Amino acid sequence: MADLSTRTSRRTLPRSKGWIWLRIARGRALGYRRPGSEAGTWYVRVFVGKGRQGSPYRKKALGTADDIVPADGEEILNYGQAVKRALAWEPQGEDEDAADRRRPLTVRRAIERYLSWYEVHRRSPERIRYNFDAHVLPELGDVRVKSLTTERLRKWHQRLAKKPARLRGGHVREATTEDEKRARKVTANRLLKDLKAALNRAVDDGLVESGEAWRRVKPFRGVEKARAEYLEHEEVRRLLNSCPADFRNLVQAAIYTGARYSELAALRVQDYRPEASAVHFPKTKSGSPRFVYLADEGLAFFERLTAGREPRAHLLVKSDGSEWGRSHQTRLMRESCEQAGLDPVGFHQLRHTYASLYLMSGGSLVALAKQLGHTTTRMVEKHYGHLADSWRAEEARKHAPSLGVEKSTVRRLRHA
Repeated sequence: MADLSTRTSRRTLPRSKGWIWLRIARGRALGYRRPGSEAGTWYVRVFVGKGRQGSPYRKKALGTADDIVPADGEEILNYGQAVKRALAWEPQGEDEDAADRRRPLTVRRAIERYLSWYEVHRRSPERIRYNFDAHVLPELGDVRVKSLTTERLRKWHQRLAKKPARLRGGHVREATTEDEKRARKVTANRLLKDLKAALNRAVDDGLVESGEAWRRVKPFRGVEKARAEYLEHEEVRRLLNSCPADFRNLVQAAIYTGARYSELAALRVQDYRPEASAVHFPKTKSGSPRFVYLADEGLAFFERLTAGREPRAHLLVKSDGSEWGRSHQTRLMRESCEQAGLDPVGFHQLRHTYASLYLMSGGSLVALAKQLGHTTTRMVEKHYGHLADSWRAEEARKHAPSLGVEKSTVRRLRHA
């Protein structure tokens, strides 16, 4: 019998699209299901009698398991909380999964289910919801998922690449330059990826038999452009000197950790872990908490920010004590750049700055990937690999073996 009582024991279980059931009372079982690499989900199953129409069982999802994020007793449950909730649940009417299967699964319903999952397992779904509403639902929302064809999805993807860019105020802008056309293809690829994720979630939940129709639709190739804009040390100092005091703390925290704005805004005082020389980020873009280790200067900075403060208080706050909210950094970043005499950059460029300076100081791609929260080095190689190569070239000039016997006497001709 599988042991579901601890997150350690659950990690040893094979990933499966099926359920693992554990009897907790007569006619009642606690279920666990983890089809992918994300956290599993708790279920309850109750026997209601063989004489009823349809399945003799009623089943309900109880919440997310504490495989990655600590339990909060509401949406994320540990084993004991899941058992308590499973014992308390009484089935009413038809099993919710059976009812779901009786309704036609449209693209709209698949997206709604995905967004509910996304909000629990990932982060706020506002951006992705906006993109679905603007670019997917008007054309595909009422189409049944089982009726989707590769050709229809491919044409939708190609039309996206030709659509004008949507600007604020309801305005649009046609893509005229090659770079603008490339950018539209990048956007189309991102929307295709999001739609595939929503439809694949329906496959994982057993609502669709196969996802072959959309797997055949391939993204545009060769359109991604590595972004590695960063500030030099002197530019960072100029920027900091131009920032208001509260915003300066936020910018410094980004430079010392490489964290995203949303990750920094969510930090609490207790997330600074001096015993580990690190900052713990419990809420991240990927949904997986991570530790970012600090150098001495970063440690001194966080020591100053946390000294004598309540553990549950927000670590980075405005001068009036309020929290940093969505997009509060945009105007301040623009004004601070102007004051410092710098070309305007977004707050996210501070993450690129951290990564670039890290590599140019001799850090490895593998270590940087872990600091930034990437599971592989693919992203850091794409955006910053050339900086690592430059550092390797410089290191080779300093440290590669020299026998003192070869002197260059060859003079190469330049081609016109």
